[in-house]
Amino acid sequence: MAGIKCGVEECHYWDNMACTADSIEVRSSGDRKVTTSDGTACHTFRPKMK
Repeated sequence: MAGIKCGVEECHYWDNMACTADSIEVRSSGDRKVTTSDGTACHTFRPKMK
């Protein structure tokens, strides 16, 4: 997946600041009124195996 920037080095889909997942799922968190990036949660995250 080109064009999706990712800074989560611990994720299986992370590759040098890029997300390599076939798709991503992002949901709102908290009160579901998203006004900043802190109000979202990426549910595509999968821990990177070491």
